[in-house]
Amino acid sequence: MLGVLLCLALGRWLVRASGRGAWRVGLGAAAGVIAASILYALANELLLYVIAPHWGPAHWVHIPDVAMLVLWVFTAWTLLYFALAADAQRRDRELRLAQTSAAAIDAQHRLLLQQINPHFLFNALNTVYALVLDRENARAQRSLLAMSAFLRSAIEHDRPQQVSLATELESLHHYLAIELERFGDRLQLEEAIPPQLLDRQLPHLILQPLVENCIKHGLAYTRRRMTIRLSAAPTDEGWMLSVEDDGRGSLEAGAPAFGIGLRNVAQRLALLHGTAGRLVARGRPDGGFVASIHLGAPA
Repeated sequence: MLGVLLCLALGRWLVRASGRGAWRVGLGAAAGVIAASILYALANELLLYVIAPHWGPAHWVHIPDVAMLVLWVFTAWTLLYFALAADAQRRDRELRLAQTSAAAIDAQHRLLLQQINPHFLFNALNTVYALVLDRENARAQRSLLAMSAFLRSAIEHDRPQQVSLATELESLHHYLAIELERFGDRLQLEEAIPPQLLDRQLPHLILQPLVENCIKHGLAYTRRRMTIRLSAAPTDEGWMLSVEDDGRGSLEAGAPAFGIGLRNVAQRLALLHGTAGRLVARGRPDGGFVASIHLGAPA
């Protein structure tokens, strides 16, 4: 019992001495170990040879021997305390580093996310302005409502970095509602999304830049028609999501391309998914463009 109490007292002192400098704590711990060993040896001699002398008369010369015998116990206990304290500090540092890293990633992700809004807002306002000039009030109102719904989802500060595919498609439909008012029947959308993938998680607003890229390079500044095909499918590594168009195309078949919008998508995938997320974008053999997001299996 005395040994347990001495260990507790030594531990209490080490806790209170933490942060006073390594040398001071080390010297204090050594002094505490020596003092605890001597106290234990004195108590041993008093109890076994003075208070209850079952082993003969007291021999005070035994005290150094007993003290040396128990010195390693207190030393081992103290070293164990230092090891546990160092491990706790390491885990605290790793936690703070992870929190700092997560905060930095979140800030960088939000910055990349905000790059999307100016392009969308410029095109949306131009669409509404043109509809107002043509006295298409009903269509202008629908565009404004769609723009409001899209921007609400884009600028919500409490919106998580990752959303379900169903939520992402809802935001995309708000964006496309404006583009459909802008281009009319020249723009068509086809979707092939398996219901079992609607709960899969992906970065918020990751599809809008891909669709905008299709419209910008495949339909804008022409009078032709274009169909955007949105599809999802499971893969051996996880699942993939593709945005494909049959527009005028500005690339040779198989040629990769990464403009500002596509680089934004690739950087966000790397931030949030690391090597488990990647973007593959290239020209189609028969004209048009295809961009595929590859994501790992859900954890």
